[in-house]
Amino acid sequence: MAGITALQQRMIEIATQGDAAWFDTHPDNRIRIRNAVAREFSEDFGPAPVGMSWRAIVLEAQPGVRLRQPVALPLHIGNDLGDHDLFALFMQAAGPDAKDMVRQLRGVRLPGKGESAKAG
Repeated sequence: MAGITALQQRMIEIATQGDAAWFDTHPDNRIRIRNAVAREFSEDFGPAPVGMSWRAIVLEAQPGVRLRQPVALPLHIGNDLGDHDLFALFMQAAGPDAKDMVRQLRGVRLPGKGESAKAG
């Protein structure tokens, strides 16, 4: 992420902390959408197409393990899409590596909040 200013990096950190806080306060949810932060993703997508804005779909595959997917959506679509629609949109926009990671992480049970790893 060379070339990112300190302010942009701080904004990305705040967005990441906001994601963690959102999932902490919404324990029954595993996916959310929010406005993307400038240069949040490793690839600079530039401005969104006319009439659209960049959003970030954040998927919590396991407690504390989150994947983010950029997606350009029309301005009239709010950030209140349902979980089913968000997951379908995430999987449609995600590349093969992200899709494989989702499958792998969903198949593994990691110790979550209140759980302890079993010695084995």
